[in-house]
Parts: sequence; C-alpha cells; structure tokens
Amino acid sequence: MKGVFPMKKYIFIVMMLALTSAVFATPYASQIRVSSLQVYQGTNLTITYYINEAGGTATINIIKASDSSVVATFAGTATKGKNTVVWNGTVDNASGAKVDVGNYKVKITVNATKAVAWTEIASNSSVGNYAAASPTMLQTLWDGFSGMEIVIPNDPTKDSFGYVLCSTSANLDPQNHGLVVFNPDLSCEDGSDGQNMWLKYPLPFNTGVDYTIVWGTCLDPDDADHIWIAGQSVGTEKEVLYGKYNDAYATDAVGGVAGLDNARDIAVDKEGGTKYAYLAMGTNVLNKVAISGNQLTGSPTDILECADVLRYSKSVDFDASGNLYWTSRSNATGYVGGAIYRWSAATVAAAGAASLNESNAQWDIQFPTGAAAVEGIAITLSGNVYASVMRDTGDGAVRGIYLLGNTSTSSNIKTLSSGDRIIAPFYANDLSYYGNGIQADYAGNIYFTDRSDEQIREYGPGGTTSVPIVAPNSQTIEIVSLPLSAHNWAIYE
Repeated sequence: MKGVFPMKKYIFIVMMLALTSAVFATPYASQIRVSSLQVYQGTNLTITYYINEAGGTATINIIKASDSSVVATFAGTATKGKNTVVWNGTVDNASGAKVDVGNYKVKITVNATKAVAWTEIASNSSVGNYAAASPTMLQTLWDGFSGMEIVIPNDPTKDSFGYVLCSTSANLDPQNHGLVVFNPDLSCEDGSDGQNMWLKYPLPFNTGVDYTIVWGTCLDPDDADHIWIAGQSVGTEKEVLYGKYNDAYATDAVGGVAGLDNARDIAVDKEGGTKYAYLAMGTNVLNKVAISGNQLTGSPTDILECADVLRYSKSVDFDASGNLYWTSRSNATGYVGGAIYRWSAATVAAAGAASLNESNAQWDIQFPTGAAAVEGIAITLSGNVYASVMRDTGDGAVRGIYLLGNTSTSSNIKTLSSGDRIIAPFYANDLSYYGNGIQADYAGNIYFTDRSDEQIREYGPGGTTSVPIVAPNSQTIEIVSLPLSAHNWAIYE
C-alpha cells in the first residue's frame, strides 16, 4: 500500500451525483507537532496540527506515553489547514491543576457529521470549473507527465503521516522530475502555487532526453518514512530510487538493474524476511527483483503470463495481507476494455517465471467495451478497493472511480457496470485522458490525479465520523519540575 512527505499543495475533491447539501471529506488531524519536547510543569506549550477538511469539533487530550491514560482534556480548533492551540500545562487548559511531571503525547480527535455521499471538496483549479476554456489553474503540476502517482503514509507514529506526495515529470527541454509535496489540505508549506516546491525535491533521472519519465511510487514495508520511485529512463541513469522523508528530500540510495528501463509502477513487499520489488513494465510484464540493503540485486524475473496478452499494464499494489493487484489499460484488440487481477499472497510468494495468469487469479474484473485505461488501484485501511478508469469513447459514460470490492473477498470475478461507479465526471471531457495516481488516506478519502488537465483532487465519503490521532513518536513531551531558581523564596524570622 502506498503512502507521503512534507509541505505542498495537493487539492482534494469529492463528488456526488445529486448534491443536496455541503459534504466534506472525512476530517482528521495530522502533522501534530509541539513547540518543545521538554517543558517546565505548568508552562505554555504550542500544539500545531493540520486538518484535511473542515471538521465539526476537535478535542485535544494529553495522554501518558506509558499507558495512554488521559491527564488533560480541552477543546481545539477544527478549521481546514493549519491549526494552532496553546496549552498552559493544566488538566483543562484553564485554571485547573497542573499536569504532573512525566512523559506525554498529544491526541486529537476530530468529529464531524456530513451527508452520506461522495462529493467534491477541492481542486487545483476552481472547484467544478474543469469545463471552462481557461480554468483557474494553480499550476501545481507542470505540462508533460504530471501527477503520475500519489503516496500517502498512513502510519500515525511516523513523522511523514499527514503529507501527500506526488511524483511528476515535465516532458520539456530541459526535463525536470520531482516530488511535489503537500499538506493534507493541499496547501503548500511555502505558500507558493507548487512550482517552487517541486524544484526543491528534484529526482536524479535523466534530463534533456525525450520520454524520461517518473512513473510509480510506493512506501517501504519496513519504514513508512521511506519510499521507492520507479521511472522510465534512457542511458546510464538508474530507474529505481530509494529515499527518506525529510525536510529536504534526499536520495539515500540508487538502485538499478538491466531490463528495468520502462517501469510504470512499483510495489515493494516482504516475503520470508526478504524484500522484493514488483515492477509493472508496460506490455504484459511484471518483474520481480530481490532487494538487499535497499539496492535491487540480481536479474528481474517476469512472473506474469496472461493468455489475453493484456497491453500496457499501469499499476501494481499489495493489500495488508500480501495479496497482489495488477491492472491493464486495455486488452489485445486495443483501447476497448481493461482488467484487474488479484493473486493471493501464497501464490505470489511462490511465483516463478510466467506463473501468474488468469486461471490462478482470485480476482478477475473486466471492464466492458468502451472502457479503457484502467489506471490505478487505491486500497483503504478498511479494505475497500477502488480503481480509476479513463479514456473511453469520449462521452464520459464510463470514466470515473469504481468500487471493486473488499480485500476480505477471496473470489471476485465480474464485469463492472455503472452501478459500481462511485464518482462520475461533471461533464463529458472531465477526467478525460489519463487518470494516473489514485490513493486512499488514513480515513478513507481518495486522492486522484488527472495529468491531462493537471488536476489533483480529493474525494471523500459522508457520514458521522470520529477519528482520533496520536502524535508521532518523535513528538513525545517531557514535563519536568521547575528549577529551584524559578521559585520565589522569602525569609521568615
């Protein structure tokens, strides 16, 4: 499952077919930070956090790091974007007793009630303005191969939790490849429109060569603060990168082996103590390569053998149980249908050359004639599996985001219909040419990119929600006693 990083402006959307009232994405707090990791008892501490979309209320608890028991409770703000609250060190953030010395963490619960539906939240153009001849664009993604994949770390114990990262390439001269990093409300940390931030996170793929493209990204299964990036490269440059979340992205290691010059997507899984990279290589190829010391080692093995010779595979992903999902944009006769397969964790672990096929797949989901470009997979923490479907005959009849099923379903063989589509375009050309990255966040909201329109969007369900988040491990607070010099002393005779 794929995941994020620090600072930048992503933009979210949620759609429903009949919009009757304001509906928002499931809101929750992230990027919880404190102004100091050590404070004197009864002194002020500033707590900051981001909310992806306006919530109803926010409750802040101070909990013991040892047993999570609550020692202080007070109200926080619940506005979209960055929130700041000052805690005075007491049990009620008012005139109550001071919290005892010890180690503590911040826990923030955001509550909200919305209409039960998917609806639009935001975009990097004017919301709902995609049909305009000149929509208001923030240019978060540049022309070319923009918004290729999204990564969202969903481990609240990590510093990277709450960021949204997008790989993108400008197919220009000179070419630029980078990671666009956003806050969860799709704002840019530096307040820019996205261009400057992109250049702060350059990737060392080839530049100045036609069709050198950054494609897929995924989280490392051992550490959600690290990601893997795959690309299409030319010459001597490496095609797979490995890097760590930081205030300034840096490549920790670069790995590349022969035969990986056209990777469309990457997923990394751990099997029997060994990590493997799985790379969707385009035409009916799914390469498996061992990883040692965060370097690709050995020769890739193509483990896929589908009789239909499905063309232009785009996405590969794993669910929490280790089942593998693979998508194809079209079948052997052209852009007239797409497919999604799932193989069990046991089948994948034992896979050798040309061993995964239709007959041993648990899921075999087909799209009807007229639907093509099955671009990506998003898997929520609750197990719902979604796919983006683009590039149909031009009338928008099948484009959109579809619910495929839940990971708990072991056998899923069907042809999708309009009843499976949860998000539909506003107009015929919306979600039009390429829909690339699609990913789910901690609360089940869906993020989606459409590179033909340079769009980044968030979609979210409605309902009544209460999402508690505890600050990452790095934000543990130590409350200490005031030094003697801080006390007022008087001499009595």
